[in-house]
Amino acid sequence: MLSYYDIYICLQVVIPNLKHLTLSSINIHEIWHHPSSSSLKHLRVEGCHNLKYLFPSFLLKDLVLLRRLQIKDCNVMEQVIFTDGLGAEDQWRNHTIFSKLKLLSLEDLPKLTSFCFQNYSEFPCLKKLTLKKCPLLKTFISKSVCGDEPQIHQPTQTNDSAVLNEKVVFPRLEKLRIQNCDSLEEIIELQGLIANESQSTSATRSTMAETVTTKFVFPHVTHLGLGKLPRLKSFFSRMQTSQWPSLKQMDVIECPKAQIFGEIQISNQQPLFCVNEDTFPVLEDLTLKTSDMMKGICDGQLSLQCFPNLKLLNFQFFPETSTTLPYSFIRSLPKLQKLVINNASISDLVWSEGLGHKERHTSAFSQLKELSLSELPELTLKTLFEGLINEERHTSACYQLEALRLSQLPELTLKTLEPFLLSFKNLLSMEVSRCHGFINLMACSTAKSLTLLESLSIDDCEMIQEIIACEGEEIQGNIVSPKLKYLELSCLPSLASFSLAHHLLEFPV
Repeated sequence: MLSYYDIYICLQVVIPNLKHLTLSSINIHEIWHHPSSSSLKHLRVEGCHNLKYLFPSFLLKDLVLLRRLQIKDCNVMEQVIFTDGLGAEDQWRNHTIFSKLKLLSLEDLPKLTSFCFQNYSEFPCLKKLTLKKCPLLKTFISKSVCGDEPQIHQPTQTNDSAVLNEKVVFPRLEKLRIQNCDSLEEIIELQGLIANESQSTSATRSTMAETVTTKFVFPHVTHLGLGKLPRLKSFFSRMQTSQWPSLKQMDVIECPKAQIFGEIQISNQQPLFCVNEDTFPVLEDLTLKTSDMMKGICDGQLSLQCFPNLKLLNFQFFPETSTTLPYSFIRSLPKLQKLVINNASISDLVWSEGLGHKERHTSAFSQLKELSLSELPELTLKTLFEGLINEERHTSACYQLEALRLSQLPELTLKTLEPFLLSFKNLLSMEVSRCHGFINLMACSTAKSLTLLESLSIDDCEMIQEIIACEGEEIQGNIVSPKLKYLELSCLPSLASFSLAHHLLEFPV
């Protein structure tokens, strides 16, 4: 095991041009004790459980070349950088400390309360920021302390409960992920931020009806992930709007106190995102998992065309009470290609009240290519399938559907599925698992109509006896699956035959 002295000599004397350094499971209390010139570009520290801090403030001038900083699983680390009372705060107030840093990851740090004690920090090149499993983290930058020895073991006395503030600037940020930070209540804490259009945390203020509204613009962020933040209530505690002109993927997972979407402040709670047509102009992938995620969607608070380029919509864990998903919202997603619904209770999907005759008969799923349904009660399942065809029931509303995945749907039967499966003429892939209501999967007429099917997988369906049932049907000729390339049948204890009918099955490919 390397001692502190060994590491210090290695960094300063033996390898003065060291560019990549990984410290894993090292029993040390400090890494740098004196200033030293450094060529370090990549630094990864993991499993060093005696480190209360990583960088002393006198080393700041030597971090100008650092490009990647990853800290993980350090049980006692409370700050990454601290001020030691020797004037470092004033010395670096107007300087860029991390001028080259592109990636910053802080993960599994149970004692971390902030990144550093500092009054000003700018990250002009930072593109990816990850904060994960930091339960005490309330703010990224906290107020500096004074004294000859940094009292980092003392909790910081601050009212901050936000990750970002006016002292933290990320003009090039592209990916932001915050997960399992139990103390976090808001993303941005703002006090007197001056507008700057070049900054990703830029803000402008306007006064309307004596109410101050702050506008945030994140010009380069393409990926945003917020997960398991039990105290998170808002993006910014006061009235705000935001624009994400480059955002393509967003996940909001288990943030129970946050109302995710809304146009205005309601009941003294600011929505996580006050949205309009300009908020998410290029968003393509949206995943929502929380019991209150449908607020703002199901109650009609959102204006139409808020997600004009959305291609993937993933809904998980709806509230136990029945929810209505407005038809107008589904129709406002003209480019939707993949819909995933898991563990939901929907009483009505195609709720078209107030729409004209032409609007009611305009397909809401005309571009849908993938549909995945799992853990849905019978009423929801029936409602969803009825929403996949138009009201006259002559043609399929999702006639371009290519992939169908059904899982953990105990009430699903051939009688329920058959009318809708028959209309999926372009289906290429079908997966069925843990659907114990099936005795058989499809009728002969349906099997003959799925001429483009390439992949069929059936797994863990306890009651299924045959895949294709032809009882009561007069079918001429053989059953041919001209494109089928992949067939999987597993964990089907009641299966007697692929088909009990007197028809030949042909799989020519």
